[in-house]
Amino acid sequence: MKFLKYLIIVTLVLNCSKESENNERWNVDVSKIEVNTDVVDISDDFYNLQMSIPEFRKKYPFYLDADYPDSEYDKQRRDTTELNIYAQIKQKIDSKKIKSDMTNLFRHIKYYYPDFKEPKVFLYSSFIQDYLAPVTYVPEQNYLFIASDCFLGYGNKYYDLMKIDRYLQRTMDPSFLSSKAAGTIIKKMSWIPGELTAQSFISQMIYQGKILIMEDAFLPDTDDCYKLGYTKEQIDWAKSNEFEIWNFFIQNNYIFSDDISLADRFLSIAPFSKFYTEADAKSPGQIGNWIGWQISRKYLTENPKVSLQEFIKNPNHEEIFARSKYKPQQTGNNDQEEQ
Repeated sequence: MKFLKYLIIVTLVLNCSKESENNERWNVDVSKIEVNTDVVDISDDFYNLQMSIPEFRKKYPFYLDADYPDSEYDKQRRDTTELNIYAQIKQKIDSKKIKSDMTNLFRHIKYYYPDFKEPKVFLYSSFIQDYLAPVTYVPEQNYLFIASDCFLGYGNKYYDLMKIDRYLQRTMDPSFLSSKAAGTIIKKMSWIPGELTAQSFISQMIYQGKILIMEDAFLPDTDDCYKLGYTKEQIDWAKSNEFEIWNFFIQNNYIFSDDISLADRFLSIAPFSKFYTEADAKSPGQIGNWIGWQISRKYLTENPKVSLQEFIKNPNHEEIFARSKYKPQQTGNNDQEEQ
């Protein structure tokens, strides 16, 4: 298969330039939408030895395991490594900025979904145990938990000590916090129908595309790479190879396939997508999510009178695909190709 335009990746560090594909649809005035964003750093009290564990439990009854002895928690909050990690949190995590960013996010959500009630935000240190799910939304209690220690920045020594893969570390930076919070809320709410008219690969791609479209709406000033966790170079690779990726899916009859292995190959978090060709070495993971995003954007461009809410609640993703008129064009940039 001829595939893969060369791109030279100069650095592994996320370099996200201002190339958001935001359109005028998402430029809305939310300044008059009232929200009361309350941000509490639980760890301030947990690592405060002046507060006993029983007092801490009383203040935060939802936080500690009731069956875990107080004496063990007391040892934990005196642990040198944990204290060093928390010292880095205090140095690198700006709670005032988090409050500002969450206020902006909640205002945009309420613009489209006025019944949404902004959650109380709790910051905490997980001893870097929650890096795969650093944001937790509990709508029943209206709480949003953020593991601050999972946003200390790419290449943090504690991330390396825990042998966290570098492709995951790229998103463990404060710049990704708002997007991860938005994505967590979107996935937890029932805005996107869980019951779809088809379980085809195209339907699954558009499902993921809908999540990213909602992030477009809720975070209109946030650049694309933060929403999907791509580097600038990976975004460029996806754009340069969009025609080839789509052609690959068509040639292999993947579009309307219900093969469950396609989700693992192209939709799951991974260091690269699994074409099982030379493209794997260059491709970013979740390339199917990116394609689903472009289809969703094309649909909204082709159907400008369809509201965000109407688009999101439409369970017929194959119809959305047909009405999107999605057909990526060959770039015409005949860079060197690998055979």
